[in-house]
Amino acid sequence: MTLSPAEFLEQGPATSKEIQVATGLSQAAVSRQLQRLKHCVITIRYGRTPQYVMTRNAFGGNDRLPLAMVDACGDAVLVAHIRPLVTGGFYVEPSAEMSSLLLGDRGDGLFDDLPYFLQDMGPQGFIGRQIAKELHARFPEFPSDPKWWTTDHIGRFLISNGDDLPGNFKIGEQALLRVRRNPVPVEDAEYPRMAEKAMHGEVPGSSAGGEQPKFTAFSAKSTSHVIVKFSPPGDTEISRRWRDILITEHHAAMALRSQGIPAAVTRLLEGRERLFLESQRFDRSGQHGRMSMISLASIDAEFVGSGSNWPRVMKALAERELVSPKQVHDAEFLWCFGKLIHNTDMHLGNLSLAMDSNAFRLLPAYDMCSMGFAPRSGGEVLPYGFTPQNPERLVIDDETYGAVRRAAIDFWDSLTQDSMISKELYVFGKRWSLQM
Repeated sequence: MTLSPAEFLEQGPATSKEIQVATGLSQAAVSRQLQRLKHCVITIRYGRTPQYVMTRNAFGGNDRLPLAMVDACGDAVLVAHIRPLVTGGFYVEPSAEMSSLLLGDRGDGLFDDLPYFLQDMGPQGFIGRQIAKELHARFPEFPSDPKWWTTDHIGRFLISNGDDLPGNFKIGEQALLRVRRNPVPVEDAEYPRMAEKAMHGEVPGSSAGGEQPKFTAFSAKSTSHVIVKFSPPGDTEISRRWRDILITEHHAAMALRSQGIPAAVTRLLEGRERLFLESQRFDRSGQHGRMSMISLASIDAEFVGSGSNWPRVMKALAERELVSPKQVHDAEFLWCFGKLIHNTDMHLGNLSLAMDSNAFRLLPAYDMCSMGFAPRSGGEVLPYGFTPQNPERLVIDDETYGAVRRAAIDFWDSLTQDSMISKELYVFGKRWSLQM
């Protein structure tokens, strides 16, 4: 049976010549048919011979999903359209004002899966699992664990929850048309109650990533959007250790800022036998404004593909003029500093960049803490102690290492002066500070 051009293109991308052979139509007839189908056919230009591919409806929407970036004032600016393809991939249909970074590594706007800049926005970590469980209870077609979610699950979630997602992207008509509501300020005294709700599966706030127990809120004290981590209650060995780790994150941020390295602004507070670490979000501005934020993991997967460490990926991006030498220096500083405070959790998801015109810009450090001291998965709490990596293996210059070392000394000195740390950490910190 003879196929029409539309029926043939539903099988996958094809050139005009391939369409002619499959349909028996002349070149002129195929051109006329493609012109009639231009609302649902994308032209892909590889060399001299263009290919044509059909779009499809996706995520409960149509085949042309608006993509907007929310600015610092809270206004959504349309930057492109996402075109789902019958092949299962996606095409970013550009606009005149959009960053070339949205077109990806090849610069053609074609992606085999969700574009890299949307990959971080699905549920993940502690809060992500709570979201998935809640959605599963209401809509059983959503798996109860986000690791089992398909691209369709993630896309439907993004379209329905545009206001609460990390970063500043919104996708779909539904997300763009939603009425903007003022955030409800939360007092410090409410943090213990919010922690209890989070531990019982309720989801206060947005889908910030990370495995440590946390919630998000709009702080009445700082009048800013915040992420709040919290320790287990009580005075057990495990709760004391998690308290210590939260305190190390607070002092690490202060030590970095003292050396001119941007880091999240943090605050410690106690309530109902828990310690809370509040971090001001740098993907939010004021009540409604939002800022770009994409993990180095997603950027590496699209533009580098090394799966390596922070300095190596940043250097590879710099070679392509996608980040500045200053950004590479700061990433190297953070990496080396983390080694000197026993941060064993410096994976590519724990460093983020922002789109800044047609290049990326390193965002302030977050989750920088002495995670190597954390209780083991079986609950064992090991004595304090670690051997830092040899500075020669960190591949940084002597001047930078000197500044990093000063920041680490400041960290250990200020940490041991904090009355909230455990006796065990105080003794270790004093000894370690003298060794440095």
